[in-house]
Amino acid sequence: MSRTVAPFGSWVSALSTEDAAAGSVRFDGVSLSEVAEGGVRVRWLETRPDEAGRGVVCEWVGSVRSGGSAVDLLPAGVSARSLVNEYGGGAWWDGPGDTVLAVDARSQDVVEIEAGVEPVVVVAGAGVRHAAGVLTPDGRWLVAEREHHPAPADGFHHDLVAVRLDGGASTPIELVRGPGFVAAPTVSPDGAHLAWLNWDHPDMPWDAAALWAGDLVERSGALAVERTRRVAGGADAGLNRAVSVCLPRWSADSLLWWCDDRDDFWHLRRSARPGLPEAGSGDSAPLVWDRAEEVGEPRWVAGGRRYGWTGDGRVVAASTAGGRTSAWVAEPGRVPEPVPGPQFTSVERLDVDGQHVALIAGTATQPTTVWLVDLSSGESLDLRNVSTPIGADDSSRPEPISFPTSDGEVAHGLFFPPASATHAGPQDALPPLVVRIHGGPTAAARAEWSPSVQFWTTRGIAVVEVDYRGSTGYGRRYRDLLRGRWGVADVEDCRAAARWLADHGRVDPASCVIRGGSAGGFTALGALVSDGTERRAAGPGVFAAACSLYGVTDLARLAADTHEFESRYLDGLVGPWPEDAATYAERSPVTQVDLIGAPVLILQGSDDPVVPLSQAEFLRDALAERGVPHAMVVFAGEGHGFRQSTNIVRALETELAFYGEVLGFVPAGGRAAVLARSTAVAPERPET
Repeated sequence: MSRTVAPFGSWVSALSTEDAAAGSVRFDGVSLSEVAEGGVRVRWLETRPDEAGRGVVCEWVGSVRSGGSAVDLLPAGVSARSLVNEYGGGAWWDGPGDTVLAVDARSQDVVEIEAGVEPVVVVAGAGVRHAAGVLTPDGRWLVAEREHHPAPADGFHHDLVAVRLDGGASTPIELVRGPGFVAAPTVSPDGAHLAWLNWDHPDMPWDAAALWAGDLVERSGALAVERTRRVAGGADAGLNRAVSVCLPRWSADSLLWWCDDRDDFWHLRRSARPGLPEAGSGDSAPLVWDRAEEVGEPRWVAGGRRYGWTGDGRVVAASTAGGRTSAWVAEPGRVPEPVPGPQFTSVERLDVDGQHVALIAGTATQPTTVWLVDLSSGESLDLRNVSTPIGADDSSRPEPISFPTSDGEVAHGLFFPPASATHAGPQDALPPLVVRIHGGPTAAARAEWSPSVQFWTTRGIAVVEVDYRGSTGYGRRYRDLLRGRWGVADVEDCRAAARWLADHGRVDPASCVIRGGSAGGFTALGALVSDGTERRAAGPGVFAAACSLYGVTDLARLAADTHEFESRYLDGLVGPWPEDAATYAERSPVTQVDLIGAPVLILQGSDDPVVPLSQAEFLRDALAERGVPHAMVVFAGEGHGFRQSTNIVRALETELAFYGEVLGFVPAGGRAAVLARSTAVAPERPET
């Protein structure tokens, strides 16, 4: 079939904006249990944009071969979402019997959910937040993370608490308290031991989290933790640098497992013998398998799980290398083999029971969904029956790229060229490029079929997602290359990516734009500042425009106004505050607006606790004062990231119209001018 030749950016897309928004379902956790007659029960949480961002715990029961059915476990109007550390995660877990325990999004109460029964409050959320709960093996006690919010009179602190579930006293009992942050509780299968993570400011958990453990004992109807000791990692790991531990779990044989980055990558390790490990013994624990890839991940959210064990003792793990995350299965000490089923390129979470694996995962040709794999038969099943709303010829596939950047380093990314079954660009033209920057800044691009990427590529716009220095998936050394250089190394890597693609004839060098959310918004604005510096020296610059979604604009205000979890994050990324105030000012886009000459679009939630609305307003006012073309859209009821489908649709359409206005193409269907408006406020819609 012949294709219609049309300017890049103006192609009629097979993917509507509404489809792109509807495909933005997010997931939090997965659990798997084998049940009678060869069946399994899989549970997961999905956040649904078409239900105003409601978090729903789902349950599927069946088998890979015969299929099954899924139901929503939460009653209508109830949403599961934890606010621990503002980013949440770990908002639900399996309860006693067939019940589910979940954090109510409105009250932050922990409630017990049973089919056909009204939720019962287990732990009140007044003044506290909970996450990442785990039951003792007898089901009588819940152990969970607790954050006091707002901070009590004696100061902000975090602890692990135990709550009686079998009809006894329900007042939480403090088991472990700081100093600093304590998180990720895990109970041994015999109920005799508890392990957890601990870190303290100014470190973040991916800098210097230590693994601790102790005996879990019950006396006079109360739980306590005794004989505590540091097992591995932390700031005093006995090396010349700190070590970050993450994802602790006990296996069925009472061995303690975890990931640490002692050997650069977040490798999987385990204790030498069952039971409570000796103090410091984990600092020399051998690798489970030695591969240049990462099983661990930065602990932004609670409740992460990326490995587990089969009934015959094999380990199944997700690991990241070269921009892709795959799932593997192996006997300890043996070479891993891929988990059967689709060729997964993005794996968020997994759980294992018997010979089954449940994964939240995606591929290069299919969005992230919930998969069930039978290791015995090699069969797999998509439990949500997800299909892409567009065909294979309309879909762009990720191409891993590596390119030279400053300081003699090499940076990485994923490139998505334009793709359409019905349209083609003029022979004498190259496509525009959207440089997308992840947040974090310790996150990473995902090599999955993403509606938010395909939205652009199906319209004739290329996309590159940059894993700049500091990103996860390339080892500790690569991650540490951003220390002290946030706003410099990340900006240089994004500019280098655009120039490398232009030099290789993949994109139009005059039609490159940059966009990012949160930390990515800071980098996008910093790229325009860097361009301004270059243009003052008669250089060409790189970007024609930038879009900042809830992006950081003022580092000094961020250091003063942000929440407890990140309140010392900038010490490592920029320098201690206020000692390095000059560096904070030098790298803050709002204080360097005189160097910004390209148009700016600001998209911001009104209720953002991480990057408050005031940051966006200061930037808007500074741009207006200097006559820089700009527009700002504030979405009422949204926080740090947009969760409601109507707002996601509007944000995408506004951003597309903005790029068309700047680059000179007319999006299919036409869009209202963006730069003619200074501020628009989306209609208020209550957040669930």
